[in-house]
Amino acid sequence: MKLELNQQEPVQSWTALEQHALLHGLLETVNDAVTVVDKDGIVLYWNHQAEIMYGISHASIIGKRIAEFFQRESIMLFQVMESRTPIRQLYHEPRPGVHVMINTSPIFDAEGQLLGAVAIESNMTSYVKLSAEMYRKSDAEKFVSIVAPFKPEQLKRAKLVVERNRPLLLVGEAGSGRRSCAEWIYDQLELEGLFVTMSCANIPEGMLEAELFGYQGEGDSERLGKLDQAADGILFLKDVDQLPLPVQEKLHDMLTNGSYSRMKGSTQLSCRCRIIATYTGSAQLEDDAELAVTWLPALYYTFVPHQVPAVREREEELPQLCNLYIVEAADKYGSPQPVLQHDAMAQVAAYDWPNNLPQLRSAMEHAVLAAHEAGASAISAKELPDYARLTTLAELTEDELPLSAHSEEMERSRIGDALKRAQGNKARAARMLGISRGALYYKLRQYELE
Repeated sequence: MKLELNQQEPVQSWTALEQHALLHGLLETVNDAVTVVDKDGIVLYWNHQAEIMYGISHASIIGKRIAEFFQRESIMLFQVMESRTPIRQLYHEPRPGVHVMINTSPIFDAEGQLLGAVAIESNMTSYVKLSAEMYRKSDAEKFVSIVAPFKPEQLKRAKLVVERNRPLLLVGEAGSGRRSCAEWIYDQLELEGLFVTMSCANIPEGMLEAELFGYQGEGDSERLGKLDQAADGILFLKDVDQLPLPVQEKLHDMLTNGSYSRMKGSTQLSCRCRIIATYTGSAQLEDDAELAVTWLPALYYTFVPHQVPAVREREEELPQLCNLYIVEAADKYGSPQPVLQHDAMAQVAAYDWPNNLPQLRSAMEHAVLAAHEAGASAISAKELPDYARLTTLAELTEDELPLSAHSEEMERSRIGDALKRAQGNKARAARMLGISRGALYYKLRQYELE
């Protein structure tokens, strides 16, 4: 077997033994559990992280059928080999309190013949536990806006730019909270004028110059523009790169010189407002050729950019953001405030949130309503909207799991629930289950619930 490192030319100078050593080194270096099985489900590889995660030694499992140790995992791997299709982001809780994400793929030789399958499991337990701690300690007052929450220190630099009357460009994806950042800056500066918005993409091209700068008619007649309306306040220019290039050039001259003239007019007027803008891209630009597609480069470089992160980039704040929106939704509907459970937090963390804060807010509102309708005091993964809920290993393998295994899972679930209700008191949990304390200890060892 040739190991292809550059995906172009296979390594010819290394022996098969050297290539095997390299592959072994790679698989032992990663922080994820790696399992490789042949097409009959025999375990061929089981790395050190897998030993740690499951407490099963390399010597105990190599050469054995995966089904002897993991029924659901075995079913999944055979499904992957049969369908010849990879599975990505599969959520699994192999034992209480352990949360993993599984990616698995079939393995083929150079002729396309099936050799087996590989599963890579990322342990999310530490992150989920930390998230739960952050969730419990979250404080809505630490955020500056319920619409698009940010901590004040995250906007300190942007506020300083506007305070010094420099034009600010808020860069980020739609829904990341750029407008709310601008509104917060306006509130903090306590300006006498208004916060005025102009959407540059929604106004007919021929009207944009007059809409922004105003219009000088015959004689003394004139029509005020957005710059006039925002005097002593802030003008928020949404999608400023959608202005026609001649209007961009006039805006650049105004930002550079501090004065402008109305459309069809010649009198120079002083700009009396501060400018905050957004543009249709989501990242800061450095390539002049890319800039020139929609931007007048000189105008772009007039602005001071400030990156507003997407939800997926705010991983550490995600539990607090969820709690903030849960509190808001519970207040809105007059329902008790449910707690976000670990399995839900794991799936929220794994989802990309392409529509950012509005989507997260909607998802938490959906979850609060679903929990309220079910009479539940907590939000589990099943209360999340379908788009945010990952497929679980249990769901994927449910139809093919033997009846005996279903019985074991039900018993294990009942024991886990009894321990939770008894707050870990095993004698009390045994009484709830109607079994002796010795029998409970046996079951705890059997199901790895200790």
